[in-house]
Parts: sequence; structure tokens; C-alpha cells
Amino acid sequence: MDDEQAVAAVLVAPQLKRFREICEVDGPIEPRFDGSTKHVLLAGDRAFLFPRNHTIVTQLERECDVYATSDHPTVPKLLGRWNEPAISPYPFFAVTRLPGSTPGDLSSEHLRVLARQLGAALAACHDLSLERVPRPLWANAWSEPPMAPPTAGDCYTPLRELGGAEQLVKSAAPSIGPAARTTLLDALEAVDAMDPVLAHGDLYENHLLLDESGTLTGILDWGFGGVLSPLVDFTCSQWDSASWAAERSYGELRRYLWTAYADHRSAPLPTWDQVHLALTMFDIAALAPETETHYYWQKSAEWQAARRAAARDCLQALLE
Repeated sequence: MDDEQAVAAVLVAPQLKRFREICEVDGPIEPRFDGSTKHVLLAGDRAFLFPRNHTIVTQLERECDVYATSDHPTVPKLLGRWNEPAISPYPFFAVTRLPGSTPGDLSSEHLRVLARQLGAALAACHDLSLERVPRPLWANAWSEPPMAPPTAGDCYTPLRELGGAEQLVKSAAPSIGPAARTTLLDALEAVDAMDPVLAHGDLYENHLLLDESGTLTGILDWGFGGVLSPLVDFTCSQWDSASWAAERSYGELRRYLWTAYADHRSAPLPTWDQVHLALTMFDIAALAPETETHYYWQKSAEWQAARRAAARDCLQALLE
């Protein structure tokens, strides 16, 4: 099936004709149907985003709010929004088309290079002033936004979702001593006290673009973006198992991400040792069989058990 025939899955002939007229698209259109929430039609230097169904409209509008707000070159820019029933029953959007393709299998060296680039790009994205962020983005995608911009004490954080600092320390208490509990609590509280940022919220390889040289060119799919704890972009829980396997040691991916991030952020941040402790404790709690979260939901039970065991070993070593 050629591209023109495939486009008919989104726009039948009369709709396509109207689309070309309204959106001034004369040349070829490349369809991309592999996204779970939207169909994408690529036309020249633009990408047109169509929600798959009515349940996705709000999420896509949220994503485009980010594109209208962010000014980083790796984040698409919003170019237009249309409500045209003769084209689509749902609103659709145009954003800048960024060059590159999603990463393939990553070697250890490529993983480190990508992590450093991504950490630096996230630092620039997170430095955006929250005064510019519209109210619909003041919470995560499944919560109503508050009346005032969230603070470190009331924004969404992965640690708070898992019970908060004191509960996480309590769960680790049987295997560590009093001094270690104090160290762990201090680390968790320092990490949870980070000021909120406009974060991606669903970051993994399929949402990244690299050019032929391996340079990061795009961070896509911000539909779960919002004013959240910076930590949400460092859990790495949705990264593919193959990328985890490229780590030479537990925590390597996050270490390169965080150290590059800290080098480029303008805000005060906790140390890597504190972040490492917090994310190690996050893995132990998020991967517990009794825990029901969206983290790691795509990973097998065997993978989760092995990762949790590695996190436990790491926590013991860090607190010795």
C-alpha cells in the first residue's frame, strides 16, 4: 500500500481534498500510525496530529499546550489548530517536524552518550519559567489542575505516590540500621523538595529522535507533560529492557542523565548520591509485587524481580 492509500485510514478522499485546501498541503503526505494515541501525517516541514478517538482529544490538546509553551529546539512548536468537521470530527493540530528517527538498540557507549545529551536537554526544558505555563498543565494528566501553580510540597512526585519519604524509609527499616535510616530519609526529603518544572512525564526511547550522527534532535509526545517534580523524568521506568541491559552497572543510565542535567540546570539540586538513593528506593517500592502503579507495567514479572533484587543490593551498598 502506498502512502496516499494509507492516508485514507485517517482522511477519505473528500476529507483529504479539504485538508489540502485548508492546511495548504500540496506535496506528498507520509502517514505514521504506530502511536497509541494519535495518527500523524507528515507533510514537508510539518507534522499534523489527529487524535485516534474522542477519548484522546484532551490529552492531545494538553500535548499541544506544551508545544505552544516550550521554546527548546528539541521540542516541537505548535503551528496551528483546526476544528473542521468536514476534515475530522475532532480538532487536529500542526507542529514543526523535527529531523531524525527513534533510536535502535543502544550499546553501552551509545546509551551513555544519549543519556548525557538528554540530561542537558531536560535541564534547558525544566528551566522554563512556570509563569509561562497555562493552568491546564499545572497538574498531571489524570488530575484536575489546582487554582494556583503547584509548589514542591503539593506537586505530583513519584516518591509521594509510593507513600512518601517516611513510609519508604519505614519499609526499608528492617534491613538497615538507625544511621542508615537517617541518611535515606534525608536523601528522600531532599529529592522530594525539588521545585516543580514543566516535565515530560513519559520519557523513553520511542519519544526521542536522533540524527544519523547520534545527536539528539527531538523529544516528542508530551501528552503526559505537566508541572511536576523533575524526578518524573528520571525514573526511566518506561525505557525498554534492551536499554536497561546496556547498563554496565545498576543506575548507570540515571547517573549519566542526572549528572548532565545537574551540570546544566540553573536551580539548586540535590546531589547525585541523594538522587541515586531515592531512585533506588523508588525501584524497590515500585517493583514490589503488592504495589499497583503504572511504573514498569510493561515489564515481565521475571524482569521486575531481577531489577528489584539489584536495587536492594545497591541500597545495601550505598548505606554501608
